[in-house]
Amino acid sequence: MVKNFLCCLFLCACQFTLTAEAQVIEEIKTAGQIYAYAQIHGDYEILLDFTYPILIEKAGGRPAMKNILKQIQDTKINKGQKLTTLEFGDDIQFSSNATEIHAVVPITTVIKVPGGTITSESNLVAVGTENRGNWYFIETTSINEQNISKVLPTWDHSLELPYKKPPVFKEDHL
Repeated sequence: MVKNFLCCLFLCACQFTLTAEAQVIEEIKTAGQIYAYAQIHGDYEILLDFTYPILIEKAGGRPAMKNILKQIQDTKINKGQKLTTLEFGDDIQFSSNATEIHAVVPITTVIKVPGGTITSESNLVAVGTENRGNWYFIETTSINEQNISKVLPTWDHSLELPYKKPPVFKEDHL
């Protein structure tokens, strides 16, 4: 009888853990859809809402960060580049510490460029704060295992940032 009860308790705990993990991944993907929309449509206010606060602070505040985002976007437009797709992958790895959840989130982006498209597979770091009430994203373009603590001081080093893959250019066929 006690053995059956313990088995049932164990199965319930496993189910709860799987449900909690699935919920975290779903939250990341939902926040990611909003982030992707903002990236594709150049909505700087939404992008700022999903930018890790320390990055905004290091940039000199919201107005300064908004100006940086706008400059990046203008440079891309002047080069004939347009982000057309930003998709979140399924293999999201995460861990939690006392105050945050950290996740490595695979993404695929497609950028229309003169003469073709560039497809890139990379990763974002997602950070859940305030009991997962807020989700923030950090681009991993210029961060690695050695310098991530400068951007995210509470980084859980049990997570590994995957190696960066080169982008793939596909020429337009006329």
